[in-house]
Amino acid sequence: MKQSQYLVIGGSGEAGQSAITCLKAKDPSAYIITTTTTNEPVSNADLTLFGKIATSSLSKKIQEDLQNHNISPNFKAIIYTPALGEVGFPIIESSPKQIEETLGICLYPLLDLEESIKPELTIAYSAFYWLSHTLSFYGSMGIAKYKADLWALENPKKRKIIRAGTFFSKSVRGISIVLQRTMKKTNNPELLTLKSRYEISDQKFMDFFLSYAWEHEKEAFQSQFETPYRPTNREDLGRGLGLALDSIEPIVTVLGDWTWKESELPQIPNWFQQF
Repeated sequence: MKQSQYLVIGGSGEAGQSAITCLKAKDPSAYIITTTTTNEPVSNADLTLFGKIATSSLSKKIQEDLQNHNISPNFKAIIYTPALGEVGFPIIESSPKQIEETLGICLYPLLDLEESIKPELTIAYSAFYWLSHTLSFYGSMGIAKYKADLWALENPKKRKIIRAGTFFSKSVRGISIVLQRTMKKTNNPELLTLKSRYEISDQKFMDFFLSYAWEHEKEAFQSQFETPYRPTNREDLGRGLGLALDSIEPIVTVLGDWTWKESELPQIPNWFQQF
């Protein structure tokens, strides 16, 4: 029986590590290749491709490395995790330059990999970018997640999205640092509420920010489930990937213990269509 190949872009982060753990559990004989921006091997991967940054040349550089390792790419799935963009302001205020720079990291390299390597499945990660608190601070990242949703819906058999609740990660920590700085001079009503509540919370901002996000997630979705809300963790991300690999629907959502699947966009503001 032929050994299955998987490519995880960004294997050292929370999403990447959850993906590798899931794949190893689902198929112990799988050969997992992963990329990292560093020169340190990624835990639990069979092969690490070093110094790989999410740019327009990512696909070319990966293929060159695979050739150097005498590996013919025949991937069951590419799992794409990079998420970096301008945050700390309302999504609707994103400029064309900010959007292009964010898409250049979060989406365009994924499209190149999909076209050049032609995996059976291409999988990306998304978020609840349309909730009130996220609309107020997710900046151009919100547009990137919206575009990724549209991408998946265009070809559900070959493309999947894992939408996950807020969990602690380097990306979330980065958002909190930027947000703490920018909310000092904001006029956005949601951010002003966040600011005032933080000032009386007696918490470190990172802890407050996570609690604030979890509160909004619970408020948005608890009525649909009997099981109590809990925050999302790395194991939940792995559960999402396991479901996405076998799902007919293009979008799999994991939010704590809750799971659901979707085949259309969520109810988002009409102004997203201008981007």
